[in-house]
Amino acid sequence: MYEHQSAYQYQLRQQDPSIPDQWVTYIQPLVDRALQEMEEGINPEHLYQEFILSGVLVGLGYSPDQAIEQVEEWEKGESKLLQQSKMGG
Repeated sequence: MYEHQSAYQYQLRQQDPSIPDQWVTYIQPLVDRALQEMEEGINPEHLYQEFILSGVLVGLGYSPDQAIEQVEEWEKGESKLLQQSKMGG
């Protein structure tokens, strides 16, 4: 198993040889959450920032849930730009 690969990622790899399909399946929780937040009326710029950052973290080995949690943590403290975009500008 690869160093940063979760058991879920490994299982996907064994079932489906299509790498893009594996990633699309793996990031589906991010997509579902983005769609939910869009329906709640959250600023689109903020959504793009939040979920592109989450995707980057997933690519670095975080699970989708860990990635979302990390970005939300940044949003609440460390990142002034995420705070600003969440407020609409």
